[in-house]
Amino acid sequence: MPLSAPAPLSRRRFVGLTAGVGGLVAAGGCTPPRAADEPDPLQQLADAAERDARELAAADATHGEDVARLRRIADARRTQAERLSAEIRRLAPEGTAEGTAETGPPPVCPPIGQVRARMRDDARRAGEVAESSRGYRSELAASVSAACTAALEVVLA
Repeated sequence: MPLSAPAPLSRRRFVGLTAGVGGLVAAGGCTPPRAADEPDPLQQLADAAERDARELAAADATHGEDVARLRRIADARRTQAERLSAEIRRLAPEGTAEGTAETGPPPVCPPIGQVRARMRDDARRAGEVAESSRGYRSELAASVSAACTAALEVVLA
């Protein structure tokens, strides 16, 4: 019996899958409001996704054959950052200030080993948030964890 080789994961399929998972979790439940002085548990996930989207998109020739893979992950992380930020804004108390645009030196893509470590840490952190949250927010954090794990185990393998 012939063995089937895994189908290659194209950029379009990877972004589509992570966006699709995010869309599916949008149909989830609601979460009770947090206390005003309590930080949103999704904020750290959103900040990490924004950082990765910005820095991984800056991959250049110094990253050799990994450039295309890093940019695919950057696209997925950008989608995650957008979904997380939208959920944070949805439950933010009235009059809460919006985040500020980051200025400074141009982003620099870290070495591939550091990207792998980030994906591992982000997957773990998102899994913890998924466990401690409920409804849609839990599903959203779980999809981020799954996407980071897929990036680590499939795209960067």
